[in-house]
Amino acid sequence: MRDYAEIIKRNVLSPVVLAVFVLAGALLYVREYRDAWFMSVVISINTVIGVVQEIRAKRVLKKLELMNAPVARVERKGKIVEISYDKLRLGDILHIRAGDELPADGDVTRSHGLELDESMLTGESAAVEKSAHDRVYAATVVTAGDGVVAVRALGADTRAGAISAVLKRYTPALTPLQRAIQTAITFLTYGAIVLSLLIFVSYYFSGFDSIQILKTITVASVTVIPEGLLLASSLLLAFGSLHLAQAKVLPQKLSAIEAMALLGVLCVDKTGTLTSDEVTLESCESFDARTDVARLAALVARETGGGNITAAAILAAANPPLDANITGVLAFSSARKLAGVRAVISGKTRTFVMGAPEFVAKLAPLNDVQSKQIDSWVSRGMRVLLLAGFSDAKTPLKNLACGSGRPLGIVILRNSLRDGVQDTVRFLQGHGVSIRVISGDNPRTVQYIARAAGIHNPEKSITGAELAKLSDEAFMRAADEHTIFARVLPEQKERLIAHFRNQGKFTGMVGDGVNDALALKQADLGVAMRAGAPASRRVADLILLNNSFTSLPAGMQLGNRIIQAIEIIAILFFHKIIYGVVLLFSTIMLGVVYPYAPRHVTFLNIFLVTMPTIMWTLFPPSPEHRVDPRGFWRDTLRAVAPIAILTGLTIAAVYWIMLKTPGVQPPQAATMTVLIATFFGVYLVFLAGIMLGVTLDNRAKLARALYLAAVAVVAIAGFAIVPLRRFFDFTAPNVALLWPGAAIVAAVAVVQYIIAGRAGLRIERGMDGVSRTSDTTSNPDLKKK
Repeated sequence: MRDYAEIIKRNVLSPVVLAVFVLAGALLYVREYRDAWFMSVVISINTVIGVVQEIRAKRVLKKLELMNAPVARVERKGKIVEISYDKLRLGDILHIRAGDELPADGDVTRSHGLELDESMLTGESAAVEKSAHDRVYAATVVTAGDGVVAVRALGADTRAGAISAVLKRYTPALTPLQRAIQTAITFLTYGAIVLSLLIFVSYYFSGFDSIQILKTITVASVTVIPEGLLLASSLLLAFGSLHLAQAKVLPQKLSAIEAMALLGVLCVDKTGTLTSDEVTLESCESFDARTDVARLAALVARETGGGNITAAAILAAANPPLDANITGVLAFSSARKLAGVRAVISGKTRTFVMGAPEFVAKLAPLNDVQSKQIDSWVSRGMRVLLLAGFSDAKTPLKNLACGSGRPLGIVILRNSLRDGVQDTVRFLQGHGVSIRVISGDNPRTVQYIARAAGIHNPEKSITGAELAKLSDEAFMRAADEHTIFARVLPEQKERLIAHFRNQGKFTGMVGDGVNDALALKQADLGVAMRAGAPASRRVADLILLNNSFTSLPAGMQLGNRIIQAIEIIAILFFHKIIYGVVLLFSTIMLGVVYPYAPRHVTFLNIFLVTMPTIMWTLFPPSPEHRVDPRGFWRDTLRAVAPIAILTGLTIAAVYWIMLKTPGVQPPQAATMTVLIATFFGVYLVFLAGIMLGVTLDNRAKLARALYLAAVAVVAIAGFAIVPLRRFFDFTAPNVALLWPGAAIVAAVAVVQYIIAGRAGLRIERGMDGVSRTSDTTSNPDLKKK
């Protein structure tokens, strides 16, 4: 209820609402009851709509957030069940594994190679081993192994404190585009105050009475302040969030919709992103006939895999020795790139290590024949693990001496290219996104997959070990020059992302493992898989609900349409404001009264902003190019300003001509002025699409047809139905009055069409003369200006 009260307070006590009620009160004071009540009713209805829509947005976003709410695995009535964090109780038994973020403080009751990242609490990024009876803390992340924890503290009682509110409370944070709109509203609100003072001084010394002064001040203030623009953008973003979820893309922040439109560099992992998340065991090759590599690999996988897909693939095809008595476990981690087991088998203690050949080979050197055998499989895109054995039965597994073991054989895994990934890569690169592959796999394996996916320049590859030897300056050059980054460590992923961002490239990161969490958090747009590690999902901006990288283009296209719709609506608001101000100054200079009454402005707003906003919300446009929110002011205010100025000057000129025509009364001239303004407003709805390069597809045609039908119905009703005509202070239309200015209106409409076409050409070609359309933007390193 507190959230709802805050929403009501924010909407009711906004400066715009208070200002309108003050003006309405002033009109009541001078006995202009109809205008006063009309303004009060209109602003009240707008406020109620704003409150209702924000509450609906709150509920929608809460539902979206619940779709990705983290869960804990606990023992209940002898079974392991998943529950939300807020349902945890003291004494619960938690089952944790690699990738989990702990929701509570507790004591370890069983550890199976358990290691945690406690940097959230200590600032130290090194993994900390945990054994039975050790204390673990909320907000720490499991980096390796698995275990069981008894819950000892929750919520504010944990060491992290205030962690109990796992589902963030809804706060209507503004996106960058909304902040730009809010800046415009703030600027125009102060502008309305200055304008009101100017009207007062000018009209007072021109001899107008207080009623006319108050009416004109009211009309000018309502015209200048685009109070509905922020609401319209909020509605469109909330609408976009719902439709993105339907497209299997869950935005955890509204700003992610804008971020997709800005994407310049996208860093992706190989496994689970470019390739399917299904891994199969191709074969096991022994370096000597005596070793059963498959069974020993299954033993290591069972004890150290923690349920990951690689371990599951091995265990699906092979069984570990039945008589193995485990005495030591070294769980797999992204930093080590290997895992180990010590076990008593057939009465003899044996030690095995399995992992990336480059890392295991330091402990168990390969000969030339073995190296070539591994290379032959890697060059075909296979994932290869090296299994090594050690006679050392005492040294801790993580401290085994280099060269102390011997290679036993290799485990060959197949990870096929994900369906549709080639189309996705083609779409992204065709829209100017440079793709970089950052993976923990062998460089040749990654190159093979990248080449099959169609990623540009896959031959430009470098490993994490090579990066580690470079100076800062050389590292930056290498990051810019290479496409494939293989065998990298989690901190190197984060450093690469930071470098691309520092270069001014809007950078996204797609990942699913706990080792990707740092990079996801560092990126401008973090994209995680729903089936990925909870730690990676928690820091991501977008969640791919179907765990498929191929759903990203659909999200980008829909986000592009939403941002384009916001820009179109902004153009309509800016046109209304600019032409209204120009008309006001023109009438002051001509020495005539401002033509509009408060009800006229409301009538015009139906055609100029209300109905177009509904139209573009229900039928988002289809732009021919990627919309860049950073060009918001250039593509909206700067583009529409000359058209709006021409509209204001034309209306003022025709209004003045009608007033000078013998026998024409001011109410008649004002009525016909409203009709001219309606024409220009409706005309701009069509010009806006030209200005922003909107594709005139069937949806757009249907939207425009419905808009024109609605315009006709409302206009005919407003002028033909006598009570409505009287309510809006109109006279019976006299089309004959328009003939003196018809030529001016027609000529100006032609000029506006030319201006709109030129603005659209600038959008299409870009400010630097480089095409931004999807058909011709093929350079992967093209940066959006």
